Amino acid sequence: MPLVTERSDARALVLMLLVVGPLLLPQGYWLAPLALLLVAGLGWAHRPVPFQGTRPQGVAVAALLSVGAAHLANGLWHGEMALALPTAGAALLAAAMVPAATLMRPPLAWWWGGLALAGGGSGLWALWQAGVAGASRANGHGEVNAILFGNLALLTGLLCLAGLGWAWQQSCRRRWLVALLLGAVGGLIASALSGTRGGWLALPLATLVFYRAYLRSWPARWRWLTVSAVALVLAGLYLAPQSGVQKRVGLAMEEAADYLAGEPNGSVGTRLEMYRGALLLIPHSPWMGLGHGGYRDAMGELVEQGRIVPGLDRYWHAHNDLLDAWVRRGLPALLALLALYLLPLWVFTPRLVATDPGTRSLAVAGLLLPVTFIDFGLSYAFFAYPIGIVVYGGWLAVLLACEARDQGKTVPSTLVR
Repeated sequence: MPLVTERSDARALVLMLLVVGPLLLPQGYWLAPLALLLVAGLGWAHRPVPFQGTRPQGVAVAALLSVGAAHLANGLWHGEMALALPTAGAALLAAAMVPAATLMRPPLAWWWGGLALAGGGSGLWALWQAGVAGASRANGHGEVNAILFGNLALLTGLLCLAGLGWAWQQSCRRRWLVALLLGAVGGLIASALSGTRGGWLALPLATLVFYRAYLRSWPARWRWLTVSAVALVLAGLYLAPQSGVQKRVGLAMEEAADYLAGEPNGSVGTRLEMYRGALLLIPHSPWMGLGHGGYRDAMGELVEQGRIVPGLDRYWHAHNDLLDAWVRRGLPALLALLALYLLPLWVFTPRLVATDPGTRSLAVAGLLLPVTFIDFGLSYAFFAYPIGIVVYGGWLAVLLACEARDQGKTVPSTLVR
């Protein structure tokens, strides 16, 4: 019996680390998946059984391996293996997490609990940075800059809201509802204090997911009350001077208007000009891409020719996931990324209308993951960073493992007692 308890505790801690680590711990996005693989491997060694995965899990493994292979092939082709290894390693690590998560049989309570802790913790961490440390924009540790931190915190907050359907059917529902609501508020606060703007464009699409799963079947009065409450929270974050959201949104609108008038400036104008430059470069090497150094050199040539504005050659990625995958790593990388986007949409969309609230919560979370990452990837290349690949692949692995168990298609229950 003690072994059973220890193994259950280890699974719970690893699952919480998987969602808390990337936002709050230095190098947490590397430590968490390694811990998950270790715990799953020890569990399998104790009671080895043949792995029985589902078709979506197989597709996820294939897509993540394809991402890793595209990075490695690109590094070999352009002689940049040192630059390709971190992202390739992240993709291979994420691919290994798919079967590992299934073998570990993740406990749902600790998944939602980890999200609540990550959301609340990121909000407190952002408040400390803004109020005590005097940071202009809240960020994470190391390479987790303000954009990565703010958007991942926003995703965490939205996933906490997705868990409310599951929390409602628990015996201690009040505690779970309060914990997840605090996690959602913390994630929104962290996102606001990070100063990110592109990520908030995901909110309309996320609202449609929630409406489809929950609000559509509610009485009209409750629908309007919920929508009004959400609108008040967002309006408060927008109007509060401390958040800086209103100032940055207004600045973004001015920069977009300037770009349309032929005067690209600011982050919006720079991004739009980068996208145009990437589209000009893709035809030069559509299959294998230009590589890391080749992309910057080619952008420099466009600057010298006067075809794009000066200064764009100092950026090492295209600030757009789809364009960056194609222009730097080629068509295979683009197709692999599209497969990762489409897979959870295919798996979880039919389950939005499930009668079981827990299944619907998983479906909402499964859809929010690609919906938000697609939006994040419109203005920043998340898959150019190991943390983006590990978070997307690792969280997708857990969601697919939970979905497989929910459908009764996962490994036998004798694996972990």
